Amino acid sequence: MNNMHPIRLTESPRDAQQGLPYVIPAEKRAEYINALLKVGFDVIDFGSFVSPKAIPQMAEQQKVLELVDKSGSETQLMAIVGNERGGEEAARQEKVDILGFPYSTSTTFLQKNINANDEKAIEIIGILIDICQREGKSLRIFMSLAFGNPYGDRHDKELLAQKINLLIEKGIHSITLADTIGQSSADTLAETMNYIIHQFPGLNPGLHLHTRPNEWYGKIDAAYKAGCRSFDGVLNGIGGCPMSGYELVGNLNTLNLINYFEHQNIPHRLAYDKLIEAARIPY
Repeated sequence: MNNMHPIRLTESPRDAQQGLPYVIPAEKRAEYINALLKVGFDVIDFGSFVSPKAIPQMAEQQKVLELVDKSGSETQLMAIVGNERGGEEAARQEKVDILGFPYSTSTTFLQKNINANDEKAIEIIGILIDICQREGKSLRIFMSLAFGNPYGDRHDKELLAQKINLLIEKGIHSITLADTIGQSSADTLAETMNYIIHQFPGLNPGLHLHTRPNEWYGKIDAAYKAGCRSFDGVLNGIGGCPMSGYELVGNLNTLNLINYFEHQNIPHRLAYDKLIEAARIPY
């Protein structure tokens, strides 16, 4: 187990908002991010630099960032990008610390999500590495559909490990396993997480979990016992991936995740009062 690793938490308002049937004004999105910056998260996945035609909910990121106040907060801001243009735009933003890129073992998902095949996705990753090195940013890779594949593409933990090894060879050490459409079981999640952690002992992979309300506890318990120490969540548990072609399954509710940690006496750094204040901001 990764007992030496402290708990690391990412809050993802981007994943919550991108699946909404309406667009939240930039001012309101910034207000919400400013509240989250006071909670103590390691990272806030605040938005994405993509075409507003593809995801209109993510428009006006420049205006959002202008209104975000990072002073006094150690939390890093992450922006999701899907191509070189998005990477360049995000990396130019002084307040952005991390670029996130959605990779996958599924060629079908890559085509649906970023309009690329595996070869093109790897090429984009190489470009993003260069951009991050030039601009002083870091890069996180999300392994989408890490726990199953609904499209009939090849899927197994050996292939997942092969792709992760390729990323590590490129110098990438921030990798998150994503249950993109909420299809994992506690058993498959534990098996996959266990396998990856044992294959790559120094990796400390993260977990981005989409889950139904009655399934989250078993999955988080399985992931933690398998050695996972880095978790993504969304306050109130809304959201999902609108590009998958499947019905949106909500994100892991951050409040449930914190309740699990406190029930298990697992230390974390979040200020619970500030967390509740942020959760009460309507959007």
